[in-house]
Amino acid sequence: MSRISSCVNAAGHFLLSREEAMAIVEHQLACIIRQWDAVCTEAGLNETDRAFLWGRQFLNPYAFQDLDGDAAGLKAMADTARSS
Repeated sequence: MSRISSCVNAAGHFLLSREEAMAIVEHQLACIIRQWDAVCTEAGLNETDRAFLWGRQFLNPYAFQDLDGDAAGLKAMADTARSS
């Protein structure tokens, strides 16, 4: 039931600004997207397992569902990655 918006909204509890929190999320998304194939290969995952995990466990749409306003770009980034 985790959502990225909860993390961004809680940034102040960790002495981060909202902008810093969003930058961290964006960096994590970029790393997941960039390294997905290499990590799956290293783990020995077949195409079926890769497809099952992609968009379900990683970049699950629910996690990004309520991002809007200044955080809408994070949702768009995840949506684009899942569709490619």
